Amino acid sequence: MRQHFAIRPWSDLVEVYWSSLGEAYVTPVADDLVGVAVLTSARGSFDDHLRAFPRLRARLGDAPPASGVLGAGPLRQRVRRRVAGRVLLVGDSAGYVDALTGEGIAVALRTSAELVDCVVADRPEDYEAAWRRVSWECRALTASLLWARNRSLLAPRIVPAAAALPGVYGAIVNRLT
Repeated sequence: MRQHFAIRPWSDLVEVYWSSLGEAYVTPVADDLVGVAVLTSARGSFDDHLRAFPRLRARLGDAPPASGVLGAGPLRQRVRRRVAGRVLLVGDSAGYVDALTGEGIAVALRTSAELVDCVVADRPEDYEAAWRRVSWECRALTASLLWARNRSLLAPRIVPAAAALPGVYGAIVNRLT
């Protein structure tokens, strides 16, 4: 779920807050507006979920909502196949592990050349195997991060590990994107 708040952003970066409930992302949207997105599998209202992030709640203070609450999910979209006759799927329509990582864009960029090659060769049936071959790394990295995030012992160590090993973290992000 996400909602915008009428408050001056306190950073020009996207911030991520963690709690046992899930994750909250704060995005500067305009000079006087921030977006707050809460990712969780728990049911409840946006306000209930926001209470799980007391530091974020304190940052927002009494800032009034500037939009209604919107929700979406699930953030994983499985596709049985990317080829149906001469219809070939690319990008998010071809399926993705997580919508927030940029994985869909990365996979689209990596697989679009394969799609064109299959169309030019008049062999659309070859695209499925090509898509799997070219996209496996992005999908594996994203799935691995989500797997770690869903482990109670690993989740709170992800951000400190990234901070302690910025070169490793940067290399992983660069491979994904």
